Amino acid sequence: MKQFEKLVGALHKGVSVFQAVLMGFLLAMVVYQVASRWIPVLPRAMWTEEISRFLLVWVIFLGGAIGVRERTHFVLEVLDEHKSRIVNIVWQGFILLMEVAFCAIFFFRGLPYAEVLRWDVSDISEISMLWVGAAIPAFGGLSLIFLAEIVLKKIRKGAR
Repeated sequence: MKQFEKLVGALHKGVSVFQAVLMGFLLAMVVYQVASRWIPVLPRAMWTEEISRFLLVWVIFLGGAIGVRERTHFVLEVLDEHKSRIVNIVWQGFILLMEVAFCAIFFFRGLPYAEVLRWDVSDISEISMLWVGAAIPAFGGLSLIFLAEIVLKKIRKGAR
């Protein structure tokens, strides 16, 4: 159990660093796009806009998975804390179950979607769209792993 938590912690850190690197590339691309419009000596590169969009997709989906792990994504308080501990546990369990279902849809429906995109190529940079579509099941899979850790922690906490 502790090894799983360490592994998930390392995965979370790796995904966070990877997302930060992608965000840095995205920022550099957008700065270059804007600068090339105003500075005549810089050549205009059409591919930077397309790559920026692809990077944005990955930054968004990886950020969503990170938000699931850090419990900052999809936080919605509809009901106040109930006086009954059991009602609160059932409600939290229901919310986790809905999150798992949502992320499972992204993972299992995203895999065939990405597979279809395998044969599509972007217009300008001629990159396989599989690389863009893979962000969807990556979000679902990472989120399911992070949710598994959360569920295991809650079970262990409840067993005490």
